[in-house]
Amino acid sequence: MTGVVHLTPLDPAYPARLRTLAQPPSTLSLRGGPVQAERVVAVVGSRAAHPDTMDLARELAARLARAGAVVASGGAVGIDASAHLGALDAGGRTWAVAPTGCNRCFPPSHGALFERIGRGPGAMLWPFAPDAQYRSGFATRNQVLVALSDAVVVVQAGARSGALHAATCAGKLGRPLWVVPAPPWRQGGFEGTHALVERIGRAPHPIRPLTSLERFVAEMGLDAAPVLSRVRSGSEAAVFDATSTVPLHLDEIAVRSHCAAGTVSAVLLTLALEDVVVEDPPGYFRRRDGV
Repeated sequence: MTGVVHLTPLDPAYPARLRTLAQPPSTLSLRGGPVQAERVVAVVGSRAAHPDTMDLARELAARLARAGAVVASGGAVGIDASAHLGALDAGGRTWAVAPTGCNRCFPPSHGALFERIGRGPGAMLWPFAPDAQYRSGFATRNQVLVALSDAVVVVQAGARSGALHAATCAGKLGRPLWVVPAPPWRQGGFEGTHALVERIGRAPHPIRPLTSLERFVAEMGLDAAPVLSRVRSGSEAAVFDATSTVPLHLDEIAVRSHCAAGTVSAVLLTLALEDVVVEDPPGYFRRRDGV
C-alpha cells in the first residue's frame, strides 16, 4: 500500500495516547490523516454478527461521525466493518487498527475497504512490523484501539468474541465501556453481551447499557441533529409507518409494513435505540409518546 509512513514513539506524529501504554508499539505504520481528534469512540463486536446488529453498528457510527467524532474499530468482518462503513457513509472519519503489518491484509476481502479508509480523512494503522502476520496480533491490536479511544461500545459479543478482550482493555486503561443489550428476540450469538450486561453496576470500572443513541451521543459531548429530523426512506419508513401508539407485535408490524421479519427486527432495534419506538411489553412495539 502506497503512502504509508513508519513511526516510532520518538516521532512527533506518533499518537500521544499510545505513549501512555506500558509497552507502546515500537513501530507504527500509518496511512491517511493525522491520528488526533477531540473525541474518538471505538465500536467493536462479533465477526459472526446478526444483520440487525450490523445495521445498528452502521447507524451508530454514522451518527457519531456526523456529530464530529472519529469512529475507531479493528477492520474485521461483521461489526467492525459495519462501523467503518457507517462513518464513511456519513462523510466522517474512521480509524482502522489492523492486526497485521502494512504489507499484509487481514481479512483479505477488506483490501478495498482499507484502501478507502487510507485515502483519508481517516487513517489506517498497523502497530506491527510491515511483514507481521495476523496470528499473534489481535491482543495488541485491541489494546492500541482502546488506548486511542475515549470510550468503547460493544455492539454484539459471542461467547469467545474478541470484543470481550477489548472490553477488558477498556477496564485496564480506564475507558468507559458501553454495551448494547441483546434484542430479546435473538437467542444465540450474544453470550458475551449477556456476560457484560450482568457486570453492570458490579464491575470496578464503568460499564453502562447503551439503550439510546441520542443520549449516548449527548453524553459523549457531541452535538447531533435530532433523530426525528432525519429523513427516513425505504424499509425504515415502512416499518415506522406500520407502528402505532398502541403496542403491536413484531409479526403484526411485519404484516402491516410488507417487510420481512428480519428486516423489521433490524429496523425496530435501531428505532428503539433512537427513542422513536418503545418495546413494551417484550416483543411488542409502540411509538414513543409525542412522536
